[in-house]
Amino acid sequence: MGPRLFGFRKGGTDYRVSLLPLGGFVRMAGDSPESHDRKGQPDEFLEKPWWARALITAAGPFANLLLAFLINVTVYLIGIRTPDFPATVGRVAHGSIVEHVGLREWDKIETLDGTPARTMRQLATAVDRAAGNKGRDEVPLTVLRGGKRVDLRLPRRDAAKFAEELDWNTGTVIGRVFLGLPAYQAGLREGDEILSVDGQPVENWTDLSARIRRSPDTPITLKVRRGSNVFLVTVKTTPDSVIGISLPETITVLERFSFPDAFSLGVRQTLYAAGQIYQGLWSFMTNPVRLSSSVAGPIAIAQVARDQARSGLDQLLSFASFISVALMAMNLLPIPILDGGHVLFAVLEGIRRRPLSFKTQAAFQRVGLAVLGGLVIFSFANDLTRVSQRKRAEADINRRLNHHAPADTTLPSDGR
Repeated sequence: MGPRLFGFRKGGTDYRVSLLPLGGFVRMAGDSPESHDRKGQPDEFLEKPWWARALITAAGPFANLLLAFLINVTVYLIGIRTPDFPATVGRVAHGSIVEHVGLREWDKIETLDGTPARTMRQLATAVDRAAGNKGRDEVPLTVLRGGKRVDLRLPRRDAAKFAEELDWNTGTVIGRVFLGLPAYQAGLREGDEILSVDGQPVENWTDLSARIRRSPDTPITLKVRRGSNVFLVTVKTTPDSVIGISLPETITVLERFSFPDAFSLGVRQTLYAAGQIYQGLWSFMTNPVRLSSSVAGPIAIAQVARDQARSGLDQLLSFASFISVALMAMNLLPIPILDGGHVLFAVLEGIRRRPLSFKTQAAFQRVGLAVLGGLVIFSFANDLTRVSQRKRAEADINRRLNHHAPADTTLPSDGR
């Protein structure tokens, strides 16, 4: 936007970089204020029928959707890294098939029926193969126990049940804290170890997740170990029982797909992202209170992009795809000045059999510009508030730890 800085002309089109780099835009031939009061050339935008103008305007957002799809296909072709975790046995329930087989807590599974099973994903694949091996009633299971190899036998008919009953000793150390979610706002960090939830000890990630899920949209008290210090912090869960943490990714698996599979997965992932975004927009409309906790501005987007870049090329490309879908969704909103507003004007023209007056369109566009400007200001302010709240929470934790605060001192999640 603004005055032209530099560019070039080709094929009747002026490609330019303007003074205000607020995003890309296209001005169609004949689409200017003075064009509304004169008869234009046949190839100009305003001389096209209403349906053609609607399709032309919608082509921009569709290009965003197409770009997201192409990025997703590329990601699946070059390989997507998914986290995996060591197949270390957690608690063994009395009377379970796991106990009957002879597994003990801290056993490290090595192979099942000759298939490597050192990670959770490998074990899931091995269980599927073992369940389909109808040649034997039992399949061999090898584990490491105290550094020594132990050979066990698993009844083939119980393979699926065995996998369901296994409890994994994943620990409760935080591997990642997600930007803007409750744990981030409360000042939790990567490497913090959660010892209890509301006074109830948690020994592994399964315990931790189960206890958090029981308290949707509710403040919970976490006992946290950071280095040699232990402290309490209050975190309010989201309505979906999320606080925004994940396990450390000790193992990653690179999975590549054939072109037909990548194409299919690319379609599904793109449509899924679009569905999630529109679901979020509907949630904002029906529950505006959630707007402040979910809207991200340029600062938050830059922080997420930095984190995704550190996680790998596949994660960065996936994030770029999501942003492209978000741009499509936003541009199609029926707000004057956005593409969706122009589509709405064209459709109204088709219904009314005559266009809205230039004065009416200009008035609506001023309203749309005000709404859009307000949203930009709100997103910036929301980013700054989020960063400020995080810093206050971290400062509170550090101050109390430096003063050797007792372990029963509770830190509020807003940092005050």
